[in-house]
Amino acid sequence: MRLSGERVRLKIGTLYGVLDRLAADELVVLDREEAQQGRLRRYYRLTESGARALGAEAVRLAGNVENARRRLRARYAGGMA
Repeated sequence: MRLSGERVRLKIGTLYGVLDRLAADELVVLDREEAQQGRLRRYYRLTESGARALGAEAVRLAGNVENARRRLRARYAGGMA
């Protein structure tokens, strides 16, 4: 949540499902495990292929943002408010 500025909130089951899929795709690896307050806490690390995939996704999302901005500019330039 801190990394997303509190914009993304995942339930625990969803989070671990995503982490399992990312690990299966070798985009993250388990870095370490620590016991804290009687519970096991896992820390994951982004792999090189994960970093490349993240970069590609950032480029894709930036393209979507630019497309949306272009459409909004066209909409308002056309007098449609």
